[in-house]
Amino acid sequence: MSVQTWTFLFVGITFSIYLAIAWLSRVSDTKGFYVAGQGIPAIANGMATAADWMSAASFISMAGLISTLGYAGGMYLMGWTGGYVLLALLLAPYLRKFGHYTVPDFIGDRFRSDTARVVAVICAVFVSFTYVAFQALKSRTPCWTMIRLGKSLGSN
Repeated sequence: MSVQTWTFLFVGITFSIYLAIAWLSRVSDTKGFYVAGQGIPAIANGMATAADWMSAASFISMAGLISTLGYAGGMYLMGWTGGYVLLALLLAPYLRKFGHYTVPDFIGDRFRSDTARVVAVICAVFVSFTYVAFQALKSRTPCWTMIRLGKSLGSN
């Protein structure tokens, strides 16, 4: 069998295992979906948050800033990191106190306004879409290289 056949086979088996795990560990309530029934240890949750911060989009953009701007780029990195931690420390307790799992729900109830909730949803969708689009763009190259598609399928 060729390398590409083995790669497709490996990827297919891996996805099948992930789907089986997802099916077997599905939850029936909102608390189980958003916070895993509060059964995740703090250290594991912290590692997941750190992995989210150190994603491809964050890493590539911060490395580019530092290489382009030098010391000033490092200040952006410190601001990004500090802001991430500050947001988590200042927002998470209030979300938990109000019993909400999403920022738009919290903002809508906190300010008693559906308009505020809609604005928060629009902001969250815009930020998420921008972030995911860049993640997909930057993860395309290693994935295509791994399955030997090369750069012939519309990459720039």
